[in-house]
Amino acid sequence: MPEEPYRGLAAALESASDWGLTLSALGCIHRASAVLVAAGVVEEDVAPFSAGSLVELGETRDVAAVLSAVRSKQQSLAVYAADPETGELPEETDRASLLSMASELVLRATGSGERSSLQEWSDFCSSLAVDIAQELDCMELTSVAEFDSNSPAPYEDVPSLPAQEIWTQLEILRLLDSQDADVLSRIADLSGALRSALVVIAAEAVSEGDRD
Repeated sequence: MPEEPYRGLAAALESASDWGLTLSALGCIHRASAVLVAAGVVEEDVAPFSAGSLVELGETRDVAAVLSAVRSKQQSLAVYAADPETGELPEETDRASLLSMASELVLRATGSGERSSLQEWSDFCSSLAVDIAQELDCMELTSVAEFDSNSPAPYEDVPSLPAQEIWTQLEILRLLDSQDADVLSRIADLSGALRSALVVIAAEAVSEGDRD
């Protein structure tokens, strides 16, 4: 597995502003929530999981507001988390594994909003969002094959789905550094395009998991 895309993403997060880290994490939650949407756990148009949330919360430029919106969903998602002591899942299925991973992005929003905690949370969200894409890619789903044929991987030797997640994260961080007046709408559209594909893929994955 080539290291360059991952090193580039790590470097971009390291140099991002506090607000960049926050909105990057929110974007990861938006896309990872495709699993939650596909499983019927959350509604796709409800904050903080909607594309609209990226715009509305983005306009506030308020880290505390983002953390508050994310934390408001922690109680409802805690049931899907792995046992903190044993690491065991509620069920030994692909569905349970995916739901646990997607929920963790929300459940890890526990910091105070200081730089160190934002960095840790954003790095975690970034890594786990790529891991979710990687896990879906490894399930040999028909929808993944269709995605691969329509979305060539932007990085050599990285499968299309995780590669697109890495590229999306990098592009969002790049856009946040721009002076574009429509930057939040562009970020929402960018994240939403990949999330739409992930919902289709996750729906097939959840269906497969229900039969495990």
